[in-house]
Amino acid sequence: MTRRMVRSLLVLSMAAGLVAGGIAGCSKEDQTPQPVVRKAVPKEPPKAAEGGKPADAQASKPAVVLYSSAGKRDPFVPFLKVETKEVRAGNENVPPLQRYDLGELKFVGVIWAPKAAYALVEDAEGKGYTVTVGTKIGRGGGVVLRILDGEIVVKEEFRDNTGTKVVRRSSMKLQSAGGK
Repeated sequence: MTRRMVRSLLVLSMAAGLVAGGIAGCSKEDQTPQPVVRKAVPKEPPKAAEGGKPADAQASKPAVVLYSSAGKRDPFVPFLKVETKEVRAGNENVPPLQRYDLGELKFVGVIWAPKAAYALVEDAEGKGYTVTVGTKIGRGGGVVLRILDGEIVVKEEFRDNTGTKVVRRSSMKLQSAGGK
């Protein structure tokens, strides 16, 4: 079906619905409108204003209304505020897995293949990545050492404040359905 045919069918079905609704809404019973009761309201005589001027003189001045937005919400600001993590400057050439700290990544699953194991990792934005043994991961220059059933072992090498080389092994535990 072409777009034109679909649009024509849509217009025809809407027209048929309106006609059917109009026929169903018509009844042969005459409904008489309720009578309108009008009551006379007595007019009060105009009172003299404070400066000796009649009230009609004050009523002829246009009223100036000032709008204050204090205490009212801005209609152009969304209800839900979403915090976005900014990627640091100079990270354009860095692979996505090396843009995040290990604590910001979440280990969500393992795929076992005949030759190797693949781990599934999600970043803070919810994007998923697969890693294998030897994949660089994390800002600290970490490398995946082992992939086990419930964890990934990562080795990070860096220099501390004194200039000595420090090797740190950390593990990422598998996130279960309950988030534990």
